[in-house]
Amino acid sequence: MIFTTTRLALGYGSMLVHAVTRRDLLRDRDVRAALSRQIHVTGVQAVPYVATVAALFGAVVVTRALELLGGTDTETVIKVVVWGAMRELGPLVAALIIVVRSSVAIAAEVALMKLKSGIDARFWNDITHEEEVVLPRVLGAAVAGAALVSLFQFIAIASALLASAMTLGTSFEFELDDFLTSANAWQVPLSIGKGALFGLGVGAISCYHGLQVQQAVGELPKAVVAAGLGSLTFILLVDAIALVLFLQ
Repeated sequence: MIFTTTRLALGYGSMLVHAVTRRDLLRDRDVRAALSRQIHVTGVQAVPYVATVAALFGAVVVTRALELLGGTDTETVIKVVVWGAMRELGPLVAALIIVVRSSVAIAAEVALMKLKSGIDARFWNDITHEEEVVLPRVLGAAVAGAALVSLFQFIAIASALLASAMTLGTSFEFELDDFLTSANAWQVPLSIGKGALFGLGVGAISCYHGLQVQQAVGELPKAVVAAGLGSLTFILLVDAIALVLFLQ
């Protein structure tokens, strides 16, 4: 068990090293095209899902909190939204959506590329070609993760302020001023960085398992399942560590 965990951790780390150390491959037009496609699939196409969850989160949390507190302690309500939207739920929701929509897709795509009969083993033994496959997918997932977290924060906070204004009978401008006074700006870049880290991990883990398939179609489902489970484990582990650090 310990050996397997160590082997997987080293494998995931190698994917990240490939992506970071070979940034020069972005000069290649095909690599840039693959990066753009990955950002579109992982980020742009996930916008409706993230926007819907963010709007519901902001409105429901504020409405329920104001109802429980009797509509008086608005500062506490704002802190709940800031904690949930900026620190915790935003990055977590973005990461889970990436796992559901893109982790298995990346693993399956990379595995099929390797299994394709027109690509011989010598192609994959050359580490440069592995990096050409890994770099755009890892970087694309990271960019998408950061962008989706930013979108979640903006929509959740706007929805929360609008719901608060409608519930309390105040103006949106008043609620916005109150929010800006209470919120800590440093939480924004931290949570966006957390989303980017989630994306990096998901992309690296998915590429690793996709590249592990042997020349057998039956290996494909195993790679897809392993990529999903590995990505989910990584997200929960990082989120737990971040939560402990924030509570210090």
